[in-house]
This record gives sequence, structure tokens and C-alpha cells, in this order.
Amino acid sequence: MEDKAQIQEAIKIQGEVVRKLKSEKASKEQIDEEVSKLLELKARLGGDDGKHQFVLKTPKGTRDYNPKQMAIREKVFNIITRCFKRHGAETIDTPVFELKETLTGKYGEDSKLIYDLKDQGGELLSLRYDLTVPFARYLAMNKITNIKRYHIAKVYRRDNPAMTRGRYREFYQCVSSPAREEFL
Repeated sequence: MEDKAQIQEAIKIQGEVVRKLKSEKASKEQIDEEVSKLLELKARLGGDDGKHQFVLKTPKGTRDYNPKQMAIREKVFNIITRCFKRHGAETIDTPVFELKETLTGKYGEDSKLIYDLKDQGGELLSLRYDLTVPFARYLAMNKITNIKRYHIAKVYRRDNPAMTRGRYREFYQCVSSPAREEFL
């Protein structure tokens, strides 16, 4: 069996060969052949002692819901929805993210708990912290002065969650808000 140090040295040399071929703009076939040799060397090296093992887990402050839990959630949401509708409420939906400038400054001290998204095309975006500011934006954009609405949706808070106390970074919020001209 080859010594691990020898294989690592061979990988280093082969990597330099591949980089040189790429910098010289060698043919694709030639580069592919040398890359193949490099991959064979890496395979001979074997495992990496668990240094880079892929761990399957949910991010901190989030969780998965199994089919039984989803059935319970769906039943509860249906009961709540029927109640809102019985009292004449309508539902709306807003994007899970908003322009950052729409959200910042509206939450005071809590604005540090807003998740910012990486710029993907010229707009600075953030995940919604609650359903109030997106609702206000919706009303203003659509010039709505009278609506009795309910909204059940996920919201996101960049928090250090204590899941033992039921705090999560991703969770559902349920709100009912009448919007009348005298309130706006």
C-alpha cells in the first residue's frame, strides 16, 4: 500500500498539471484525461477521517413536520379559517420577502432580527419578520381603505432560539386585521 504522504504529493503534482493545462488553454480531452488521473489519486487516498462529512440536520431554529403533525396543523388551520370566514374576513397573501427598505425602521429594536437576503439582481431583500408591514405595504400599493382580512403564513426571525421554550426562527403567524379608512 502506498504511503499517504506519497499520494498527497502525487495529488499536489497532478493538480499543478491540470492548472497548467487550463492556463495554456489545452484541449478539453487532454484536460479531462489529467483531471481523471487526479480523481483516481484522490480516490486512492481514501476517506478524510470525517473532516468533511456531510451532516443531515435541520438548521437551528427550524424543524420538519411529519404527516401526522401536518394533518393536525391542517385541521387547526381549517377551523381557524372557517371562523374568520364566518365573520366575513377575506384572506390575502404577500411575498415571504420584501424590499429591505420597506422592512427596516418599521420594527425598531427588533429590526436586527430581520434576515437579509443576498442581492440577486439589484434589489436588497429581507425575509418578513411578521405579517403587519407587508399588509400595510399591500394596502398602500392597492389603495385599499376598507378590508377585513386574515392571514396565516410563515414568518422568520433571526434569533437565538430556545426551542425548549417553543421559540423558532421559522414559524407561522396568524393575524386578523380590519383596515378601515379611520385607522389608516
